[in-house]
Amino acid sequence: MRILSFVAAAVFATTLTAAPLELDRAATAMSGMEAGFTHRFTAKGFKTAQVESGSVVFGALPMMRWSYARPEEKLFVFDGTSSWFYVPADKQVTVGRLTEARRRELPFLVLGDAAARDRAFAVREQSRGGSVVTTLQPRDANALVRSVTVTIAPSTHLISRIEYTDREGNQTSFDFSGYHRRAAPAELFRFDPPAGVQVIRAD
Repeated sequence: MRILSFVAAAVFATTLTAAPLELDRAATAMSGMEAGFTHRFTAKGFKTAQVESGSVVFGALPMMRWSYARPEEKLFVFDGTSSWFYVPADKQVTVGRLTEARRRELPFLVLGDAAARDRAFAVREQSRGGSVVTTLQPRDANALVRSVTVTIAPSTHLISRIEYTDREGNQTSFDFSGYHRRAAPAELFRFDPPAGVQVIRAD
């Protein structure tokens, strides 16, 4: 699964909240931050995860720039309306449009939009082990993403982990570390393909 998958299944005995304030604070706190990440993908029926790592820069969500370094160099860029997926080794970039349906498939894209988030998910939030854990259950029984779980450090309001299971039973998680401030101008969240790179439109 090459398209960014963000987020995972866990059920908590909590009360449904109308306004998950810590999740809203996290969306604000992450703007203008850079962090290292480890991405794990475990296909249904397998015990061993595929592991990738790199760094990510967050603008005002859903503006993001994901730079994968290991084991393969690749880049995902989101400016809020469009996405770019670039693999240097393939000399190819895939350009897509971020519709509301597409955002629901990529939880990070919906976290910064409370209205869209609440239309797509039922949200529960609780304190657990010194963290705030938020679960998002899709309202649509046929949704691609199942039971998103977001773990937030309340002292910084930054997301430390996001995980999910998709409707096929595959599991995906992202762990974040080393947050620090950095400049995040709008042009960082656009991508101009290098000369000689094939451009594929996914719209």
